[in-house]
Amino acid sequence: MEQDRTSAQQVQDAFTRLMRWAHRGDVRRSLLGAAAHALSPNDVILLRTITAHGPVRVSDLASWQRVDKSTVTPQVRRLEDRGLVARQGDPGDKRAALLTTTDHGHRTLRDIDQAGVHLFDNALDSWPDPDRRALAALMQRFVDHLADVPQPSPLPPTKHRPSSGEGAS
Repeated sequence: MEQDRTSAQQVQDAFTRLMRWAHRGDVRRSLLGAAAHALSPNDVILLRTITAHGPVRVSDLASWQRVDKSTVTPQVRRLEDRGLVARQGDPGDKRAALLTTTDHGHRTLRDIDQAGVHLFDNALDSWPDPDRRALAALMQRFVDHLADVPQPSPLPPTKHRPSSGEGAS
């Protein structure tokens, strides 16, 4: 039990340091590339979510973020204003709209992914391949597990996990 608490404390410390690192301006610009000046980290997360799960309703995004729909609506509007997502009618409910990623949105995500991969390739450059693969596998496992803590997401499962070369991420 003591070892588990120590591991959890180490993960918490590392996660806090990672969040602090990721919020630095220079890191944000490296992670997002050219999109850093126009998109907030939350904009990127919403765009990525719409791409992975779309077409999706604004109410589903609000449920996923565990916020009120009125909070998500202006965020989605920013993505629409930048031509990254588009609304289409919901054939199942004429009162609702579904959000989809535009071609420009797919290209923007692809560029963001390329910038982020480049940053992490540089950060892991001195690591041996087995360590890089182990870190990737453990991080993916950890993030997948966190998705259900404290409760499952209301969004449908991701359709597929594209390779970094694909636009839909």
